[in-house]
Amino acid sequence: MSSNTIRLSIFLCLSMCLGIGILRFSYTALLPSTREAFEWTVQFASLLSSANLLGYLIGALIAMRLPQTKIMSLYIQIAAIAGMLSLLCCAFSGFSEIWYIFWRIISGISGGLLMILSPSVVAQCCDLQDRFKINFIGFSGIGIGVLLATLFLPYLDQISTHTAWLILCSFALIICICLSRLLHQFKHHLSTETVASSTEIPLNALFYSLLIAYSSSAFAYIPHSLFWIDYLQHTLNLNFFWINFNWILYGLGSALGAFTAYVLARKFGNFNALKILYSLYIVAIFIATLATHPMLTLTSSFFTGMLNPAVVFLTSYTILQLYGIAYKKLWSIATLCFASVQLIGGLSFSALQHFGVSYHQQFLLASFILLLGTLQLIWMTRKKQN
Repeated sequence: MSSNTIRLSIFLCLSMCLGIGILRFSYTALLPSTREAFEWTVQFASLLSSANLLGYLIGALIAMRLPQTKIMSLYIQIAAIAGMLSLLCCAFSGFSEIWYIFWRIISGISGGLLMILSPSVVAQCCDLQDRFKINFIGFSGIGIGVLLATLFLPYLDQISTHTAWLILCSFALIICICLSRLLHQFKHHLSTETVASSTEIPLNALFYSLLIAYSSSAFAYIPHSLFWIDYLQHTLNLNFFWINFNWILYGLGSALGAFTAYVLARKFGNFNALKILYSLYIVAIFIATLATHPMLTLTSSFFTGMLNPAVVFLTSYTILQLYGIAYKKLWSIATLCFASVQLIGGLSFSALQHFGVSYHQQFLLASFILLLGTLQLIWMTRKKQN
């Protein structure tokens, strides 16, 4: 691998690690202990989850409107710093509810910007033959970030919640410094090779089919991403060890997600790999309703952790491969749809929880929605082999 390929891979990996892994999933990992330490109600904790999803949608909207110039590097740095500050400001108790809502929105905005702008920088700066490898390594950062967020769980009975948030903030600060140094090396390329956005993008049924399947996954993964720890603790009444073990498996699965998608895509082609991944995803969510044996819960934890970054990576790369120069705009649309459905899903599942709908019923609904999205993708791509 060339030095430029290595730098781009590290840059994208760190961006995904911070934007999605840490800023998004650290809240889920620390939610039970933070709720108890800060004396939050269940309703307020759920509201904060929705605030983060709203921020992600706002970030996607902002990123979509930015031109493909060196301005992207500035916004990436701002997003990284703001995300780091959001972790710092959520580390302290005693503030008003508005304080925490504001910073969780900022955290979501940072994640949305990093999710769209960082892959767009890579698409503009890398050689065509290196795209697949760089994106595979880069999107593995989602799983690495989730894994980092799981490192505290075995020690939360020994360290304070405040300390755990500050450690995450320290990770974020290190990533901010690294991203700034890496972006400095890409600025010249971005400023001299501005990519003009085409007004006529050849959208077809294939793109919309990808969009529907990707959006359905945004809805389907909400129960696991927001309520999984709470479900294990308060519905299944698992002890501290088994809750930790489930979430660590979720993190390990996330770390292997992009690699799994990479292997399947190399063997079966992008579309067939997506069909396999979405089908496994349906099963992984569904078996969460079968809490008769601990192995089913552990399996659901591992595979739902693995499959979310897997489908994100492969959807992003498939759009890049199909549409090339229009990637930023189309990936922005895909992320915007994902964020919109994610927000609707978060509010919907919070409402269902408020009205007493059980977690088992929520998992059934999530798997059914993903089944519909997968079936239409299988139908639309039945003759497509790559």
